Amino acid sequence: MAYKLTDLLRRWTTPVAQKRPAFLSDDEAYEFCRQAYEMSGGVSADLRQAYQFYKKQLNNGRSEEREAFRALDK
Repeated sequence: MAYKLTDLLRRWTTPVAQKRPAFLSDDEAYEFCRQAYEMSGGVSADLRQAYQFYKKQLNNGRSEEREAFRALDK
């Protein structure tokens, strides 16, 4: 046996404390994120520039018969 019987009994009889969730609802989580976005000033210039670069690179490899993120038909 890997554990002593007394240790197992103590573990089984001790109530497990439930962790309190960070947010009580999805609305509360959304409101927190919205306020954090407003307080931080929105998207940083670096992130905006990276997104523009990503869009440009994505559009360069796309042709009319094949759209981005669409599975190829075999």
